[in-house]
Amino acid sequence: MTFRKSKKKSQEDEQRDPNYKEYPLFSNMLYIMKGMFGAQKPLLFFIPLGIAAEVANTYIPSFALRAVINDITNNVETKQLLHTALLFAFMMLIAGAANMFANANLWWRWIGARMNFIMMRIRKVLYMDYEHLESPVVMKAQGKAQYATDGNNNGVEGMMRSSYEIMKVFASSFTAVLIIGQLSPWIVLMIFVFGALYFLSMDSTKKRDKKTWDECSPYWHKQWYMLNTMTNFTYGKDIRLFSMGGWLVNKYAGIQDYLQRLMCESKNRWMGHTIFSNILGLANLAIVYGYLISRVLSGGISIADFSLYLGAIASFNNVLQQVFNNVADLRQQSREINDFRTFLEYPEREAFKDAEAEPPSLKEMDKYVFTFENVSFKYAEAPDYALKDLNLTLEVGERLAVVGLNGAGKSTFIKLLCGLYVPTSGRILLNGIDIRRYDKREYYELFAPVFQNVELFAFSMGENVSMRGSIETDTDRTISCLRDAGLSEKLDTLPKGVETQLLKVLHDDGIDLSGGERQKLAFARALYKNSPIVILDEPTSALDALAEYKMYMDFDRLIGKKSAVYISHRLSSTRFCNHVALFENGTLTEYGTHESLMEKGGAYCEMFNVQAQYYREEGGADEA
Repeated sequence: MTFRKSKKKSQEDEQRDPNYKEYPLFSNMLYIMKGMFGAQKPLLFFIPLGIAAEVANTYIPSFALRAVINDITNNVETKQLLHTALLFAFMMLIAGAANMFANANLWWRWIGARMNFIMMRIRKVLYMDYEHLESPVVMKAQGKAQYATDGNNNGVEGMMRSSYEIMKVFASSFTAVLIIGQLSPWIVLMIFVFGALYFLSMDSTKKRDKKTWDECSPYWHKQWYMLNTMTNFTYGKDIRLFSMGGWLVNKYAGIQDYLQRLMCESKNRWMGHTIFSNILGLANLAIVYGYLISRVLSGGISIADFSLYLGAIASFNNVLQQVFNNVADLRQQSREINDFRTFLEYPEREAFKDAEAEPPSLKEMDKYVFTFENVSFKYAEAPDYALKDLNLTLEVGERLAVVGLNGAGKSTFIKLLCGLYVPTSGRILLNGIDIRRYDKREYYELFAPVFQNVELFAFSMGENVSMRGSIETDTDRTISCLRDAGLSEKLDTLPKGVETQLLKVLHDDGIDLSGGERQKLAFARALYKNSPIVILDEPTSALDALAEYKMYMDFDRLIGKKSAVYISHRLSSTRFCNHVALFENGTLTEYGTHESLMEKGGAYCEMFNVQAQYYREEGGADEA
């Protein structure tokens, strides 16, 4: 498999994100500073302290050397010479202590501030519109936003550190210019020219390097997936029995080879910059030393002044290189913060407030009637509609069976009903009001879903049922729901009961559940949530048809008068439901009671008779 991708293709992928924004460097710096000082107010003291201490540490030694050489050449008394040396030593000691104190309080506070930005990103992932999570463009944006918060020198924290460094070096540069300007303004100009050439090389290298790392972003995700697949015991049986080892290793090697090629490009790019900057540095030193030596030989400056200017020029060269390094770093980090801010500013639909009157609170309602009006939905970049012109009503307390073959649009219908997707056209009404006008978190509370793929969390069994922390979990209610869902036998074998930890990710004594036990736990979750609408999205697909029918009947009895939607490509649930909706190729083709659809003799009748025939052959039963 080839993983090569041209740079042009990479840039086209970048442009495909319609929400991508580029902010000015100063705007990004203000954004980070606001977040940094908001999270760590003591930085308002430690940053100025560190800047002052850095300037003192840089130039006190040069002034000390000049003073000592002056005293020696002027034949001052030993006592006076010692006094001068001790005075400067004391100043250096105070500056050094202040610098250590500031740095000791800066590094961990920067990390603390970065953690706050990480939480902002995590909150966005948790609460952003669900449909974004299925978009490759958004997932790539999320990966780049994560990279911006991943390390001490990346985007967010990198800009905090670089801003601090650039404030230090600007203060040091200003001091150096005052000193060197007394010798020759041309030396200052020459150092600036060499520094500017260094900066242009550095900035160009970083800019091209970011494109390389952006190109790596989706392949890191592929690398993680392949590594997880090859090492996760869940896939172990298939890998061995189908002899997939060599094939998977080759796929992983292909990804690694591609990433290695990009990293080699990055390494060669930086090698070229290093060679160029070293040549600039040697030329700079040759000119400076030649000029100072000629001034000493001509009597223009003293030996003491020579030492001061040499130290100041060396410091200025170093400081100026740091200025340009930090400016290049800031520009690079600013690009990464563009990625971070772009992701955080993805549209998040809490509710549309575009009507004259606010809708009533969902918590105050005692009945819930849902109406689909000409609803169509198409996935991003998909050529065809997943659901087309759907008109359907779910009444209070109604049991609705949604049936059809795989890919017919059943799950899309449920995601629209639950508010996870927004219709491409048409609208969904709740009690006559467009559901987009309601607060989406309140709206989510209306539904208790049981999905086909039951996900366990590495927490206690009780927390996996309540989906809340242990303090908020009602233990008695949890036990009751687990028993009602059919897990009494399992619960009685666990010494710690509902406090038993699941999975071994966070706890060594964690246990796993079988497929059937997971499904029952999911039923317990739905019972515990006690929402007015229950959704069963093919949760029993691993069971045979008769066992599925029995489980549906038991669960239907437990939910009482709540509304329920049963989704399946099999027809075990249709006999006890008020209405049946048959989907084909994204279209609602038949709708009615089981009896009316059987009398109609259409696709539903044919499908039911075919399945019932197999049930009789396998289970010796009549129609399921």
